[in-house]
Amino acid sequence: MDELRELVSIVTKQKLRAASLLTVKALQPGPLSMRLYDLVAEGKVETDDQAMAILYPGETKTVSYQRIKKSLIGYLVQMLLVIDLSLSHYNPRQKAYFDCYKNWAAIKILLGKNAHRSTLILANDVLRTALRFDFADLALDMVRTLRLYYGSIEGNLKKYELYGKQVARLEDMFHFENLAEDLYTDLVIRFVNDKSIKRDVPEVARKYFAQLEKALVKHNSYRLHFTGRLIEIIIHTSVNDYKKTIAICDKAIRFFDAKNYVANVPLQAFLYQEMVCYVQLRDFPRGRKAADRGFKLLEYGSFNWFKYQELLLLLSLHAGEYQEAYQIYKLTVKHRRFNGLPDGIKQIWKIFEAYLYYLIQVERIKPPEQDSIISRIRIMRFLNELPIFSKDRRGMNIPILIFHILFLVLTKRFDEVIDRMERIQKYSTRYLKKDDTYRSNCFIKMLLVMPDQGFHRTAVIRHAEKHVKNLHSKPLDFANQSHDIEIIPYEELWQMALDSLENTHYKPRLSKKE
Repeated sequence: MDELRELVSIVTKQKLRAASLLTVKALQPGPLSMRLYDLVAEGKVETDDQAMAILYPGETKTVSYQRIKKSLIGYLVQMLLVIDLSLSHYNPRQKAYFDCYKNWAAIKILLGKNAHRSTLILANDVLRTALRFDFADLALDMVRTLRLYYGSIEGNLKKYELYGKQVARLEDMFHFENLAEDLYTDLVIRFVNDKSIKRDVPEVARKYFAQLEKALVKHNSYRLHFTGRLIEIIIHTSVNDYKKTIAICDKAIRFFDAKNYVANVPLQAFLYQEMVCYVQLRDFPRGRKAADRGFKLLEYGSFNWFKYQELLLLLSLHAGEYQEAYQIYKLTVKHRRFNGLPDGIKQIWKIFEAYLYYLIQVERIKPPEQDSIISRIRIMRFLNELPIFSKDRRGMNIPILIFHILFLVLTKRFDEVIDRMERIQKYSTRYLKKDDTYRSNCFIKMLLVMPDQGFHRTAVIRHAEKHVKNLHSKPLDFANQSHDIEIIPYEELWQMALDSLENTHYKPRLSKKE
């Protein structure tokens, strides 16, 4: 269903009506397919099972449903080639991209029909645009087409050699573009659903960047400089050198600002990386400035818009701008495209929801009256809704575990904390002994002092002092950990946890055996 929702969000009803005027009625799918379109467009269904239940009430017709769904998807794909993709909300590079690929498809059809004269006109137009906007793959395809024509059909030696030189230059550039993309993907795939630090990353990133360094000087390529600089950034982010990372981001931003078009995607990416640094440095003003510029380059409700919102919320939490964080959360989860995000992304927002709920309960956030965007947390349901990160023992499972302890302490469920002590201590010993989880290890030890001291506030403060000092010895901007592990700095969470304690000793309940 996700792929259908995505197509429907692009081929809207308005665009579909306009496009249908230009198409043959016979191409349109049947009434059930169009009813499925309406159900998805109006947000009445989110799953295939829901759609099938409405279209075939009281029956299970999986094969029939899949047939009409496939027919609808095929029709919408056809409509993509008909609707106007050069509207005002697309930037010049996006418009050029759509136009070039439409013409590229036409060229392939013309070549299949041996219409070489018509192909020449289109190929030269596509080549000029591709070179201007750094579409190296298209430019390479066009110069190969032109070289073949002038060499094997017209026999024009001068033009054959001219396009031959362009082929050699573009093939070299295209090779390094693909290499940079492959190397970058090999690095980041490790972090998609596992946020823990990978100790070999700095060395691997340096080795990969060395393969690209000369090519970055030689070629003024969009794709090469995009992924190449991202690899260079990983070298420094993986060892917490945030100032050097910001300097590389600034260098990359200057490179793309010098283009004769607005390079939205790389500018968004490098501004995002700067925001990551400002989260660790807890520099809200500069982080907000980078975010504001990035949002101007983003389509509202796009995947990258959600990622920016995610990081801006984290920046707000680290800077103590809790009310701002609440408004960011509210704006994001109420967006109509939120439910269509990948599960891993939605689960991060479930973790945010839990921490915002905690901040509301400790009165650091005051929601507007009758605002029910964050409902009461049911702890077991919350834990069961996070299957991806519950397995990420040295990554995003850490904030889940910490929230669970904080929640139990806040709600005075002290017996449950005591019952979990042994498991938590084993978890901490097994998974949180290395540098990248040092702060988390310190904080969990601080929390475990609470049951040891009967949840007596003064006693907890006294006996946790050595762990607090250890935490302070490794401040956040020097801690070798992923930027999103620590949802709220542990120093602030500790004070909130202490505030929920009283100066009375808690006596645990007696077990049945006792």
